[in-house]
Amino acid sequence: MTVVGIVGMGTMGLALAHLFAANNCEVRGFDSRRVSVSPEQSWSDHGSFTISSSIRDCVQDADVVIEAVAEDLDVKRTVLAEMSTYADGILASNTSTFMPSVLAPSVRNPERFLVAHFFNPPQLVPLVEIVPGPATAESATAEIVDLLNRMGRHPVLLQREVPGFVANRLQAALLREALALVEEGIASPRAIDDIVAAGLAPRWAAAGPIGVTDLGGLDIWEKVSAGLFPGLSNATEPSPLLAALVRTGHLGAKTGNGFYPHDPDTDRKTFHTMDQIFQLVRSNARDF
Repeated sequence: MTVVGIVGMGTMGLALAHLFAANNCEVRGFDSRRVSVSPEQSWSDHGSFTISSSIRDCVQDADVVIEAVAEDLDVKRTVLAEMSTYADGILASNTSTFMPSVLAPSVRNPERFLVAHFFNPPQLVPLVEIVPGPATAESATAEIVDLLNRMGRHPVLLQREVPGFVANRLQAALLREALALVEEGIASPRAIDDIVAAGLAPRWAAAGPIGVTDLGGLDIWEKVSAGLFPGLSNATEPSPLLAALVRTGHLGAKTGNGFYPHDPDTDRKTFHTMDQIFQLVRSNARDF
């Protein structure tokens, strides 16, 4: 049985513990805060999950250890340094912000260190971005990719690191243009979301944006690009609309209001719809 140690038992850490335990792994978790696991959380009939009393107990002799603490560089460096003192297996950070080259100097064994960027909620979203650092051994990336494939995930290996990795860069580029269209009075937030959900997203789920371009004809898209690119947003600061919402405490689902009003029932239905979509995507996944 694969042994997985997870340091950081916040929302993402607990979700990862659930994911690995459900895939027949022995999971150990550690957090500097007190963490309780209730029976209702129903970890798995196959794997196991226990809370360790120290980082050492959590990661020692584990096949894979994952850092899932807060997105604070100093905190991550400190935690990774301690983890690497005791861990000889794969050492992965779940960061969505920091490149491996920024974190690797803190670890004892950089050849075993990489970023494994899971997406929330990881039980539903199959994608995991695997980002090697400058010293990461090919055997380390191969090992984590093999484990994730056996778990039914969709690991994608980046050829080299870049700020934001790939998914967040694509999401940020689309969000920048979407908010610019709202600010210019061209479309409402709901209209933008409907256009993506009812048109772009299903095609991208089937083939991806580059694959869709191939299907449409590269000659056509060369002309489209020449006509549209000069007028697209090239803003280098966050959207004023986004900044205004943040300043007034409208942070989205976590505060009950953002671009839209939120309530638990509506958000639960949205996550249920996401679950159904991801099940369909997984059942029709292309063999990359």
